[in-house]
Amino acid sequence: MHINTPNLVNCRQLRAARVLAGLTQKTLGAALNVDERQIRFWEKRIPTNPRKAALIEQALMANGVALFKEPTVGARFAESNC
Repeated sequence: MHINTPNLVNCRQLRAARVLAGLTQKTLGAALNVDERQIRFWEKRIPTNPRKAALIEQALMANGVALFKEPTVGARFAESNC
């Protein structure tokens, strides 16, 4: 069984992606059913649990932002089919 490794690799990437998505810590927290304090914490220390990282990545993708880790770590607007 192959497990996808999350593209979320550091806290600066998380903050940049959240801002690019136009989300506040509060709105991202609401999308993940966590308090905004948890988002602040993750923006200082990235979650090590791959499931949590995947949920964060899914929430950002739902708001039009894709994360990537190669060739360098970053975030970009997700491709649309328009």
